[in-house]
Amino acid sequence: MVSSDHLKPGEKGKISITVNLAGKRGNVTKRIRVHSNDPLKPITILTVKMLVKNRLHLNKYNADEIFSKKCRTCHVERGKGKSGFELFRADCGMCHNGRGTAPSIMEMRKKPAKFITKAIREGVDNTVMPGFSVKNNGPLNDPQIESLIRLIKPR
Repeated sequence: MVSSDHLKPGEKGKISITVNLAGKRGNVTKRIRVHSNDPLKPITILTVKMLVKNRLHLNKYNADEIFSKKCRTCHVERGKGKSGFELFRADCGMCHNGRGTAPSIMEMRKKPAKFITKAIREGVDNTVMPGFSVKNNGPLNDPQIESLIRLIKPR
């Protein structure tokens, strides 16, 4: 919707847009075509970029909350008894899927192995990434964590 259907040269107006974000996550780009009577540039394309976050993950939760009750189904149960890629897909893929919510495997491969190990075991400060190690009240044992490290940082 525009504030006016007629603007004089140099006059400013407002354009309001509504974007249906149902089923969308991560970075979303929409283009809007604006038609005018300008003979040199009759159509202008406006680009709107937005980051759509999952409502469940807008708040920062501590590990006790993530690994118990309402979050357990996604963050614990799916990965039980799994390792390597199956474990990554079950427990990590929902955030580390390359859609902007957390670094993808390719981005994580650029980090030192020590950083990846510490991140999985203890979490990452000032992010929603908790420590997944059993020693930190998480669901993953040492062999499972090692399988993720080998997947992310193949030797």
